[in-house]
Amino acid sequence: MKKWLLVAFTFVPILVGDLINRFLLLPVIGSLLFYVLPLATTVFWFFVGRWYERSSWKTVQAILIGNATGLVSLVISFWRYWSETPGNGTGILWTLMNKFQLYTDAAPGYLLGKIALLFEPQPNTIGRASMTALRVLSVVYLIVVFLLGFFLERRKNKHNI
Repeated sequence: MKKWLLVAFTFVPILVGDLINRFLLLPVIGSLLFYVLPLATTVFWFFVGRWYERSSWKTVQAILIGNATGLVSLVISFWRYWSETPGNGTGILWTLMNKFQLYTDAAPGYLLGKIALLFEPQPNTIGRASMTALRVLSVVYLIVVFLLGFFLERRKNKHNI
């Protein structure tokens, strides 16, 4: 597979997150997309990991390039959490920051949400700590799925030799 296409695939979770956010308020379609698209993205991300293993990049390079958008999303989440940056702003940098945070919406947050609540100091509340924890868990989830696809493909190729 061509390298430019593999790099383009790393932006799919951002597009899926944007799609989920745009249609979430629609009565039936929004709920359906909220539940189905993250699971479809999980399956797709597994195959992206397999495709990256088949590429000519070295292992560490392929893993870093494949998860670059997630790592940038993680850095932005921590930056916003620790700097206490307000939620709105203007400019191209602000737009890019908001788009990269859509990466985490492509993970099934409904499966990771209860774990994220454990990071909140007050019980049964959703605050900055739990939202940041959910973003971190979502990125880690997608990285693990990518690595599963990557290393299972490598294992399959070793057994075929």
